[in-house]
Amino acid sequence: MSGTQALLIGSGAVVGLGVFLLLRAALVAEQPQLADALARLNGASSAVRVASVSEASDRWARAAGRAGIWVGARLPVAGRRAPSQALALIGWTPEGYAVRKVGLAAFGAVFVPLLTAVLGLIGVRMPVAVPVVGSLALAVVLFFVVDLVVRDEAAEARSQMRRALCSYLDLVSLRRDASEGPTIALERAAALGDGWVFARITDALVAARLAGEPPWDGLRRLAADTGVGELADVADIAAVAAVEGASIAPTLRARAQSLRVQLLAEEEAAANTASEKLTAPVALLSIAFLLLFLYPALVRLMAS
Repeated sequence: MSGTQALLIGSGAVVGLGVFLLLRAALVAEQPQLADALARLNGASSAVRVASVSEASDRWARAAGRAGIWVGARLPVAGRRAPSQALALIGWTPEGYAVRKVGLAAFGAVFVPLLTAVLGLIGVRMPVAVPVVGSLALAVVLFFVVDLVVRDEAAEARSQMRRALCSYLDLVSLRRDASEGPTIALERAAALGDGWVFARITDALVAARLAGEPPWDGLRRLAADTGVGELADVADIAAVAAVEGASIAPTLRARAQSLRVQLLAEEEAAANTASEKLTAPVALLSIAFLLLFLYPALVRLMAS
């Protein structure tokens, strides 16, 4: 193996490893740490809880250290305009969001010149404008890719919350049928479920109890933090039951059923959209196959 081939293989391996590590660190959301969950339940003020989550819940921001805070403080586009609601929903911090955007943009700016240099070693010469324009274009694209990832993951997380909320409504209605009060029914129903959605609901209810507030206020806060308005509906129903003593079990079951119908309609619409998107590729593939089949006959016809 010649020196040029070894250099090309080594460069390709380094670039591939760098792409894998960068994308994995940038696009994979981390699970909350146990210390962060305990900090949210210790009765501290909201400012202290927000600071704790901001500093410790995102492993990528912790690994970046002061760089993430520096970027978030000095680049308004990267940090201050971050979609805070979506970031809180998927477990990212504003500092981690800023570092991801700047890191991917820097990678895009460096990748094209590096690729041009590697091609130059094997004799492929390109104009100077190609790496300059390519690096700028790739940097801009990767800079905004993070926004698309945050939007898609937040939408998926909201969908998961709505699906889990259907089960939560059924559990609360069963607790109310057992003559439990609204507060106890909300808390015990949340404790019965598994998964991160029920954990978020439990955290909201416990935080409201420790703050001396009714549990439906915690649900309203969670609805505002996550953008899932159905949680506010549950809070309103529970508040009415606590004030007026009304039976809310049938209302909860009806709300769960209507939410299931809404989710089913959205899934059917998404499936129809995906099916329509497949029409164009299938048509192009059929045309290409037809041209490939008729090409020999057309060549003979034109040659005669």
